This record gives sequence, structure tokens and C-alpha cells, in this order.
Amino acid sequence: MESLSPAQAREHIEMVDRILTRSERSLRVGGEFFLVWGLVGTSVTLAFQLIIDGRIPSWALWVLPLFFAAAILFSVLRGRQLGKCSEGLPLIQREFFAVLWISLGVAFFADAFGFHIFTTWASSAVWNIAAAIVLFFIAVHGNRRALVCGIIVLVSVAAANFLPTITGYVLAAGMLFGYAGFGLISLTSRD
Repeated sequence: MESLSPAQAREHIEMVDRILTRSERSLRVGGEFFLVWGLVGTSVTLAFQLIIDGRIPSWALWVLPLFFAAAILFSVLRGRQLGKCSEGLPLIQREFFAVLWISLGVAFFADAFGFHIFTTWASSAVWNIAAAIVLFFIAVHGNRRALVCGIIVLVSVAAANFLPTITGYVLAAGMLFGYAGFGLISLTSRD
């Protein structure tokens, strides 16, 4: 291998600098999706805790499929409105969506096919853990708010473990203040 002259090395460094300057390094997270899905997750967990506590009748669960349908419809319409396709996205955005779909896909699989293992509150905790993974991925890309919100979601799982009479309330609070909270912060922040 030939050694570079100082002029050639400087030229290579300038070229790399131009490439990095033009590349997309910021991770756009879509705060509205976090807000909507955080509220859906909160409502599901909260509804089950309220039924267990006898505060609402079990037939009130019929409203949850409507929340899911509304969130799915919102996500589809908003996603189309944003007009993003995976080929045109920067690498960091594609990685974010991959982590998001992997985390949520694994959580869905655990809930749908592991319901004898992940019973009652374990099912809700799986979703909180998936939410924390997504937030921590965003955090490692320099978003301190995502770090704080991810910690909130994760701490809610630990706290819920030691508060058996209010487990659902604690898990719901983690999803509300962590996941939906991150969405709200993302939508209202100036940077």
C-alpha cells in the first residue's frame, strides 16, 4: 500500500467531511405516533386494572378494539401523508424503523402466541419493555429526552413488580409518561 502525501490525505479528509456534512445524522421519530400508541397502550392496561378493581364492568372492553382501529387508521393515514418510503430514507431512519418493527413485532408475537406464559400483567410488561427498547435506540443517537422517557418506562416495570395491588396502574403510568410523554415532548419541542 502506498503512503499518501499530506495533500492527498487532506483531500481524502475533506471528501469524508463533505460526505458526513451532507449525510442525515438526525433521527426523526414522529412524535405523533408515540403519543397515539402510548395512549392506546395506557388505555388497555388501565382498563384491565379498572376491571380487576371492580371500577368498570368487563363488558366495557368492547371499546378497546375501537381504540386499536383508530390508532391503526391514524398511523396509516399519517404515514401516507408523510409520504416516506424506505428507499428514500436515510440509513439512520431505516435502522430506527427496523428496531421499532422488530421490538413491536416480538412483543405482538409474545402476546399472541405466548399468552399462557405472559399472563395478566406480564403481557403488559412485554409491551413496556418493547417501548423502552425503542426509546433507548433513539437515546443512543443523542436524544436525552428519549433516554429519560425510556428509563421511566423501564422503571415502571420494576416498580410494578413490587406493587402487586396496583401493577396495572404503574405499568399504565410508565406507558403514559414514558412513551406517550416522549411523543408529546417531541411534538412540542423546538429542536
